[in-house]
Amino acid sequence: MSQTPTSSSFAQAARDSGQDMPFDTEELIYSRTNERGLIQAANNVFRRLSGYDWRELVGAPHKIVRHPDMPKGFFHIFWQCLKAGDPAVGYVKNRSQDGRYYWVLAAAIPCEGGYFSVRMKPSSPLFHTIRSEYARLRRREETENLSAEKSAELLLERLHDMGFQSYAEFMSTALQRETTARDQVLNRSADKTATHLTELVGALSKALQEQTRLVKLFDSLKLLPVNMRLIAARLEPQGGPISQISMNYKTSFDNISERLTNFVTGEQNICGRMDSAVRRALILANCARLHLEMSEHIRRPPPSFDGDEQRREHLIVQQLGTESETKVEASLDEAGKMATQLIASAFEIRRLVLGLDTIRILGRVESRRDDVFEAACSATLDQIDNVQSEITESLQSLSSLAVAIQTSLSMITASRLESAAAAETAAGNRSVTARTTAPTSAGKGAGSSATRSPASGAPAGLGAAARADPGARADARSGRVPGPDHPGRGREPDAGRNAGRVPHPADDDASEYAAE
Repeated sequence: MSQTPTSSSFAQAARDSGQDMPFDTEELIYSRTNERGLIQAANNVFRRLSGYDWRELVGAPHKIVRHPDMPKGFFHIFWQCLKAGDPAVGYVKNRSQDGRYYWVLAAAIPCEGGYFSVRMKPSSPLFHTIRSEYARLRRREETENLSAEKSAELLLERLHDMGFQSYAEFMSTALQRETTARDQVLNRSADKTATHLTELVGALSKALQEQTRLVKLFDSLKLLPVNMRLIAARLEPQGGPISQISMNYKTSFDNISERLTNFVTGEQNICGRMDSAVRRALILANCARLHLEMSEHIRRPPPSFDGDEQRREHLIVQQLGTESETKVEASLDEAGKMATQLIASAFEIRRLVLGLDTIRILGRVESRRDDVFEAACSATLDQIDNVQSEITESLQSLSSLAVAIQTSLSMITASRLESAAAAETAAGNRSVTARTTAPTSAGKGAGSSATRSPASGAPAGLGAAARADPGARADARSGRVPGPDHPGRGREPDAGRNAGRVPHPADDDASEYAAE
């Protein structure tokens, strides 16, 4: 076993080495940690790139592969996402034991008892932009002695300058772009759900822009009824029709303005909430796809795990994929309900604006009864006419977008149902084939990895065992390894293997940003 270097020598080696580790686009890195960020499982790709023997990795903090070039502000944001129970996505520069490095796009997600992460090789133009941003931020951390919180604030500010309104928006964009780039390199078809969701995000972005435009238009209208009241007060000292009309206009305007403010800000910001729900669905859909692919990788030779570990990790990854798909459905359902609310709210505001338009027309008619009134009020009324015309146009555009968004959501749901039905049919066909060929393959092992359970997609023998023994499912969720005396009841993972592991400097404060 190699001698583990100290933290300072390790960091220096990582900085001095300008070489990157060979890492193919087709490969995926997989690791699972407990709640403290201590490594519980990892595939062969992770072990190879880290440069450590597995006995040194198991039970070690995940930050054993952290590169000193990474800004600590990133890990502060990444860890906040995971602690909130949400997926966390980001570009990460990792280091090997010999000081070489490799870049990944990490997609981590909480799982029972800890955290699960799949990483791919990044290649989109966004990746190269973020690399430069990280380098600048890391220099500021060192020269200005920035805290993790302050560094995180600066990173979010830079992302905002790049057009990302939130880190969630950045995560959904980065994961989708890298997934698309990877599909192109591997000559694979794009995922339909993710493609439709990306288009939907674009429509929601337009709706949010229209909301902003609508608010600005109402702000520009704010002083015009006041001006009309001042003119009326001068020309009608004792009060009159123009004074009353201007007062009615101001009252109606204030009512609409309040409704509009509630419509576009805070918890009632339907477009903003829908955008968040759809982006969450996009992140989870891409995560589910990675989980499915990773479950296939786990079963490919050469195995990353022994029989018990392979069974456990395969079930864990499958379960996470299923949970991600369930959350996608929940997010889409939530977005669908909000789309209905958006249509209703846009209609209500249009109705109120029509009432305001009626008052405006009355003001125009009344002013024409007197040449002095018309001359005094003409300019103000012209401005009101122009602004209200733009408001009507904006509301029509927003209503059309709301209908288009609702239609897109319905199409996504239909597409997903069609895909699910096709997958179920394919699984049924595989099951029939497996039963038909069972006598000839019995000598080779009825539980061959090529045969899948139609219900779970897991190997047939494995799926049956998991369904028959609830304890096996519990073991898979908790990470217990089935023991020899109790196949369905396990011991705590790696309880004995940690004893021979060489202590590593990264063991200190293991939980600090340990997810990556």
